[in-house]
Amino acid sequence: MRRFRFRLATVLNLRKSREEEALRALGDAQRAYQEELSKKGRLVSELQNALIRRENLGIEPIGVLSFQLEDEFIAGTKHRIVRADRDIMRASRAVEKALKYFLHTRRQTRMMESLYDREHAEFRKMQSKREQKLLDDMSVMRDRLKERAVG
Repeated sequence: MRRFRFRLATVLNLRKSREEEALRALGDAQRAYQEELSKKGRLVSELQNALIRRENLGIEPIGVLSFQLEDEFIAGTKHRIVRADRDIMRASRAVEKALKYFLHTRRQTRMMESLYDREHAEFRKMQSKREQKLLDDMSVMRDRLKERAVG
């Protein structure tokens, strides 16, 4: 009995490895995107806390320097939030790009897998025909041997 050997096995293995690499890259891009979102969330909560602190500064008489420091911190935090928004957009585009590449590699792998399935089905069909032919030949030989033994 011959074993099935896919003639494009190396190409199939290469495409599977590329698909796995693309999936890893997609995971990395999604992780970076989530990190950027959480970074912005931390900045927003820092901004809210700073705004509350600034409002509370007016309750007690405090020097102008404390108020200016809090104001500068708020302005800097707003600037970092804007920068975080840009980073989120950049990370989002990276996720989209990685997803497109992953889907492309997945389509290529599926195409090779369908070729594999077709060739394997053809191999099984030919194997079945070969086995049937051997069985037919054996039955013909058995009949001839019986005829010789009787006759």
